[in-house]
Amino acid sequence: MNDPQRILVIKSRHIGDVLLTGPLLTALKRGHPTAQVSLLVKKECATLMEGHPDVAEVLTFPERIKEDGTFARLWRMALWVIRLRQRRFDWVINTTEGDRGIIAAFLSGAERRSSLWRPGGKAWRRWLLTEVISNRPGRRHTVLRNVDLLGGESEQEPHAVRLLATYPDWLQVEQRLLEQGWDRLRPLVQVHPPSRWLFKCWTVAGMAGVIDHLADCGCQVVLTSGPSEVEQQRNQAIIDLCRQKPINVSGLLNLPQTAALTAHCILFFGVDTAPAHMAAALNVPVVVLFGPSGAFDWGPWPNGWQGGATPYPAQNGIQSAGPHWVIQKEWPCAPCGRDGCEGSKKSRCLDEMSLQEVIAVLQRVPALASLVGAANRQEEPPAP
Repeated sequence: MNDPQRILVIKSRHIGDVLLTGPLLTALKRGHPTAQVSLLVKKECATLMEGHPDVAEVLTFPERIKEDGTFARLWRMALWVIRLRQRRFDWVINTTEGDRGIIAAFLSGAERRSSLWRPGGKAWRRWLLTEVISNRPGRRHTVLRNVDLLGGESEQEPHAVRLLATYPDWLQVEQRLLEQGWDRLRPLVQVHPPSRWLFKCWTVAGMAGVIDHLADCGCQVVLTSGPSEVEQQRNQAIIDLCRQKPINVSGLLNLPQTAALTAHCILFFGVDTAPAHMAAALNVPVVVLFGPSGAFDWGPWPNGWQGGATPYPAQNGIQSAGPHWVIQKEWPCAPCGRDGCEGSKKSRCLDEMSLQEVIAVLQRVPALASLVGAANRQEEPPAP
């Protein structure tokens, strides 16, 4: 096959997964500089990758509209397939093992169709592909697993996860902050307590304690969440416990606006969820709490890092990479990869994490340490 000129990468997963696909797109463009690299994602993730310097076009899967009857769904799907095939992709790379991406790769009509495939998996998936790829064994960060799809020694390159934050989006965010009494003289810290998965959440009291600690350090805390009512209610419960009330923009910002807010913060603190990856992509220091998930494959990626299978090689515990920190209980069962202990949707490794453990790590973050040091110097009595 000649050097491909039209390449499609498929990622049929959520926001964080899509963002960490960026280094694969960059590696493709570096290896095929004249090619047009396109990306196919869920609609909710599209704005996240628009403006990426190595993506020519962001496509989305067809929406599922509940009101549609069978004929309407089939008609809309047929039109989507026609538009997909009209792009005449030479090479399609599906980055997951799920049905949706493999079927889309086949429907594209591309001559070369590559995908992850687990030996012993559904046989029909294999028949739809021209090339199957297996995951490399051992602990590897998701960024490197994505780049592994191209072959070669992916850990030898200084990969970067990229995200665009624009000034017009910041102007809208700034107006919301000012309406809630933002003091421009105080540095902003973003705190993102909730996740769509409750078993990834820390305690309400713990989050309130961190917010008060950050405020005591002289920071202006801004609270964020996704649009769901459950996430917003959890944030309100946290605010109710705070001595010093944070600015609350929970559920009010879209993805580009969230990126603009994060880009103006000196620190991101939160749980293992997509906004933590967004902050790391913007080179904002991240302190993130891990429960059932592994930091070795999902820790915040330090841009420019290279030299191994993961920036977080330990099974668990407190680890740092570049400006980022992960906090996880040093328990033999962590990470377990389960949705809570015994299916409870609650994770003891997070519920039993103390405020003191977390503050001890926050005190090691240079941006906060410098603020505390400056405050202490101001309080010192003048020399006689």
